[in-house]
Amino acid sequence: MTRTREHRKRKKRATRASYIVFISHSSSDSWIADRVAEKVKLAGAETWIDRRDLKAGDVIVEEIIKGIDACHEALVLVSPGSVKSQWVLYEIGAVSGQHKRVTPVLIHVRREAIIPTKGVKAIDLNEFDQFLLQLQKRVEDWERQGQ
Repeated sequence: MTRTREHRKRKKRATRASYIVFISHSSSDSWIADRVAEKVKLAGAETWIDRRDLKAGDVIVEEIIKGIDACHEALVLVSPGSVKSQWVLYEIGAVSGQHKRVTPVLIHVRREAIIPTKGVKAIDLNEFDQFLLQLQKRVEDWERQGQ
């Protein structure tokens, strides 16, 4: 392969959009959210997560909406802290309003802890590996379709 063709091929890969998972969580669950983001990345997807993607001076609502617009699906870490979070409820509503997949991940709470996700199949954090296998398949399907 010529040097120019190889450069174009690399450039195309670098500029191609990624499959993005928006991670909604309470600030009290930041450590868990960071671990979840690492696992999601290993499954082949990029993540939008506030601690990394919000910068000082950003207008929070605008940046969250940009993250939700760009994502393909969302994970919601449902914990005792997040059930009290207005931001988490806002993010669930915004993602659902765009008819995107929302997967609740339960952390020491019951399935009905957050009303907006009541009718959605939730997983327990202990079952997260099953979610990652399903996510990996969705990413592969998306890539195969040339998105």
